[in-house]
Amino acid sequence: MAGVTAARALSAAGARVVVLEAGDRVGGRVRTVRGFAAVPVEAGAEFIHGVTAATWAEVRAAGLRCQPVPYLRNSWFCLAGRNRWLPLHLLHPGAWPGFGVLRALRRAAGDAAGDGEPSCAALLAGRGYRGRALELARLAVSAHLPGSPEELGVAGLVADGVLRLERGLNHRVLDGYDRVPAHIAAGLDVRLGQRVTAVAWGPDAVEVTVDGGGAVAARAAIAALPHGVLASGTVRFDPALPAAKAEAIRRIRTGAVVKVLLRFRERFWPRRMAQLVCGTGPLTLYWPASFGTDGPAVLVGYATGPRARALSEAGADRAAEAALEDLARLFPRSRPRAGVTGTLFADWPADPNALGGYTYLPPGAAGAREALAAPDTGALLWAGSAAAWQPIADTVEAAYLSGLRAAGQAARLLGGDPPGPG
Repeated sequence: MAGVTAARALSAAGARVVVLEAGDRVGGRVRTVRGFAAVPVEAGAEFIHGVTAATWAEVRAAGLRCQPVPYLRNSWFCLAGRNRWLPLHLLHPGAWPGFGVLRALRRAAGDAAGDGEPSCAALLAGRGYRGRALELARLAVSAHLPGSPEELGVAGLVADGVLRLERGLNHRVLDGYDRVPAHIAAGLDVRLGQRVTAVAWGPDAVEVTVDGGGAVAARAAIAALPHGVLASGTVRFDPALPAAKAEAIRRIRTGAVVKVLLRFRERFWPRRMAQLVCGTGPLTLYWPASFGTDGPAVLVGYATGPRARALSEAGADRAAEAALEDLARLFPRSRPRAGVTGTLFADWPADPNALGGYTYLPPGAAGAREALAAPDTGALLWAGSAAAWQPIADTVEAAYLSGLRAAGQAARLLGGDPPGPG
């Protein structure tokens, strides 16, 4: 998303632009599966977060249909071993101490700094949460992020805007999320199967080498590599990146995210269930591929952090089995295994073009995204969802906005007018 967004903006401003893509499609971790069900199903990014997201302009320009997914009033939670509609859980006195966790995180973030920043787990321990309150509090900080509360920094969590994901109305692109980057990439010189192995950069030129020995020389380049690939060291930079850039890459962490897509003969979950959040078990969340409609009986199992790492290590077959066993626990009156007609495992840690799901900031890493995005490497500029922090870090919208920012920097470097968002 970041790369094609930057490329289109620069092309519209009159630059000649080439996009080098390692995979066989555009979109990166936006991956839509067709043929698994009667509707497109998302194996990667799934939602437009909120009604003010900058990407809405592209969705409308492409003429795509969307569906609101009202999480706030249609969430089920499995807490203390019971699967119930969330408001019923919140009536239990054991849950009440956890209600202030988001406020406590914001307050603690204002006091946190540098190496003294606590992890989210340390904050929760200091507040003495137990039982249902502890389960709720841990889910509040880690359900959306690919790190455990022990791995997440308080200041980074707040700075990334992650707490905003608990509010607002999300939307699903019914025609498939991949139609958005495809719309942006239309007409661009996108070269697929071009895995970058080396980048030689200087103050006014860049040369990019791809697997097999080919090279592209340019007056400027924008690196929109996923952070997992950057951190792996598989791309060589000459000269070596400045210490501040290298340190930013080191401090940011890419965590594990996997999805288990499950197709059934018929639904066995509540028709109005927008998501089922699990305090324990092998998967973090489940949601139907179509909300509140007569769409296909497809559940998307979503796991982050340690749960995702375990499923990735177990492999596709075992991951599907674990999900079916878990669903039998969550819906004991149903027989999920007897009704399943297809499974698909999206293993992002094993994808060589991603090497993980998305990023988070551990304690002491606040400010690392700004350092990664900084234009401090001459004609080599930086974009990508890990290099953006507003309004919510490491989302499709963040990647999109980072592409526009980097395109503006490139236009100024080339001596032209900064491109607009059109």
